[in-house]
Amino acid sequence: MAGIASTGGFACSENKPVTDQRDIPYAERSWWGPGGNKDYIRNLAPGQTPVRLACMTSKTMLNYPETGGITEMVKRVRDYGYTAANGNCPMGRRNKWLDATDSEITELKEALKEYDVDYYDIMVWTNLIHPDEKKRQANIKYVCEAFEAADRCGVRSITGITGSMAPGDYSMHTLMHPDNWTKEAWKRSVDSIRQILKDTSGCKTVWGMEQCITTSVDSPRATQCIIEDVADPRCKCVLDVSNMISLATYFHSSELIDEVFYRLGEDIVGCHAKDFRLNNRMYVDLAEVPPGKGILDYETYLVRLSRMKWPRTLMLEHFPEETYPAAKAYIEQTAENVGVAIYQ
Repeated sequence: MAGIASTGGFACSENKPVTDQRDIPYAERSWWGPGGNKDYIRNLAPGQTPVRLACMTSKTMLNYPETGGITEMVKRVRDYGYTAANGNCPMGRRNKWLDATDSEITELKEALKEYDVDYYDIMVWTNLIHPDEKKRQANIKYVCEAFEAADRCGVRSITGITGSMAPGDYSMHTLMHPDNWTKEAWKRSVDSIRQILKDTSGCKTVWGMEQCITTSVDSPRATQCIIEDVADPRCKCVLDVSNMISLATYFHSSELIDEVFYRLGEDIVGCHAKDFRLNNRMYVDLAEVPPGKGILDYETYLVRLSRMKWPRTLMLEHFPEETYPAAKAYIEQTAENVGVAIYQ
């Protein structure tokens, strides 16, 4: 097992890590530092691949409809100006797509084709490294059910994080705990993902490893390491750059984005869009804000997505519903500014 690794510096001419720093202890992470690499130069030459947009609201997600029809639900995604969508199923509930009839699944797939909407992901929120083994296994079962639902619907990926060593219920999965960065936590992470992929063998849906600054998968290198350690072709990455923002990376989101695309490339199967802003105080106070209201370099983000081999989805998430139109407009305008096509 490669274990937890820190990130590496950049050769400014190629935007590639200078050395493989796999053996550097994970606690030694000041790869740029707040002063950082002042010689870094952005490369904003766009590619030819368009970027799909999605939006995480009740009106634009593709969970089994409580009211209204399936085709109407898919059409609504397009009516709101998006070409992709995801779904979710909270812990403790059964995903209703599991009990949908064959004719309903057929209707869903036909509607997705008719309106050219990519149902690309189902998100799961649970703790895969829970210190209570009984709870960990219950959480793994919940994720496997999500895979079954995704496979029925033709969904590409399941997105989740590793979790926390903090005791408590599943809602503690993002809680900081001193044991989150131990070898035991890393081993439990690898073992849980391997078990999920083994228990869902034969399923085409992949695991999309999301980053979270309060867990051991908190950097581009750590994401690369866990994919390598799981060693299963269905272990991929769902990228959330904002989830890796710290004081060391705050002024260097461009470098952060370049590194994650360099390290993971086509293993990135979907992306999230939000932003962060550091409130100017005497202590760390990072506020989650819509794209365009923080520090994330969306020009570099969109350019790197445009160089992928097939259209990835960039999903807006985690802010008040009334702010989504302005955030979407910001991303679309930024894309136009750098010559990146938004999928229509």
